Amino acid sequence: MYEHYRSVNEEGRPVVIEADLDFDPVTDDTVWMLWAFAPLKSALEEGGCSAEEWETLDEIKRGLSEVLELRNGALYAGMRLQDGWAELYYYAAWSKGAEKLFRDAFKQHGYERIEYGASRDTHHRFYHENLCPDAYELQQIKNREIVSELEKAGDDPSRKRPVEHYLFFQTPTAMQRCALALAESGGEIESGLEEEGKYAYGLLLRLEHDCTPETLETVTGPLIDAAAQEHGLYRGWSTVLAE
Repeated sequence: MYEHYRSVNEEGRPVVIEADLDFDPVTDDTVWMLWAFAPLKSALEEGGCSAEEWETLDEIKRGLSEVLELRNGALYAGMRLQDGWAELYYYAAWSKGAEKLFRDAFKQHGYERIEYGASRDTHHRFYHENLCPDAYELQQIKNREIVSELEKAGDDPSRKRPVEHYLFFQTPTAMQRCALALAESGGEIESGLEEEGKYAYGLLLRLEHDCTPETLETVTGPLIDAAAQEHGLYRGWSTVLAE
């Protein structure tokens, strides 16, 4: 499953990242990370590129994925758009012949110049540290999915409405400590939610706010932190259509 999200790089500049969340090689043979950088033709100041160029990059990705899997035992890991460049990453069993495949694929779509490289990354560290979303970025993806469903239903996400947030913990004590920490949030807290599994003890926090991406990032980030402080998990939010 390919998902994209926004982040910032080490210099604080915007980055758009697509990651294969199902990336999980079935063997230990994919030790070579293959990468290619191409200059964007329509780089945007806020990060990313035009929708048209994104479609072109997606077509290049799909074509490369097919041929690299057959010839190099490769799997697509993800793509980053930053500082005016598109960066594609694959993990392969062997690297021989891959450079020509990359150059041909990009040239076919009008990219005459690319930078290519191959390096050993036995434990796929680059994927886990630079492509795979962290808890905040994963929530950004989930937020976008729910907002999209609201919009499809004719809702206006910018309108305030009751929103329920869910946090789960391994022990009742941890749950109560988090409830006390959230008491100043101004919301209504309900404890005693139960689930099966390791995180069986839950809190429900009712707040009132809009559901724009900016507001959701502001609200959910501290809740992720609050849950993590007690070794728990923030499990997301739900709402109703605005009246």
